[in-house]
Amino acid sequence: MPDNDSPMGEGLFLGEWTRSLDDRFRFSLPPEWSEELGGETATCVLAKERPGCISVWNAKRWDEAMADGVSLVAGKIRSGLLANRIDQVQRFGRLLSTRHRTVPIAGRGRLVVPDSFRDFLEVEAGGDMLVVGAAVCVELWHPRRWSEHIGDQMPQFRELFDQLAD
Repeated sequence: MPDNDSPMGEGLFLGEWTRSLDDRFRFSLPPEWSEELGGETATCVLAKERPGCISVWNAKRWDEAMADGVSLVAGKIRSGLLANRIDQVQRFGRLLSTRHRTVPIAGRGRLVVPDSFRDFLEVEAGGDMLVVGAAVCVELWHPRRWSEHIGDQMPQFRELFDQLAD
């Protein structure tokens, strides 16, 4: 059950849940989100966002969003437009290589947090994490990191709402 009784509305992922990781770093997504995230392939994409936070995306939507941007950068590399920015290109390649991973959504909406993502999320087996709707995706948060982040962001909520609704 969501901690704040917010259902997914208007096609947005909304709500906040506390989940415990089992000894194999598995947890269950909220049932109403499993099918939307898994789509026809029952897979999703985990993406490292910031220390203590990983986002969960529908794989098809992620691939579509990434394909255009990666294709543009690859074209610039091939044409030599980025020849003087090799450090940035290498940094981009390293980040892109390690930033995301496609993972299966098993029965009952269960996901496994892969090894390198566990360290980034700062979680331990048997520990808690938060599953938070972020409108277009779902985010997994270390509880302390979530508390810090939401504490910083909440005072600007009304201004952000007004900007997006305008």
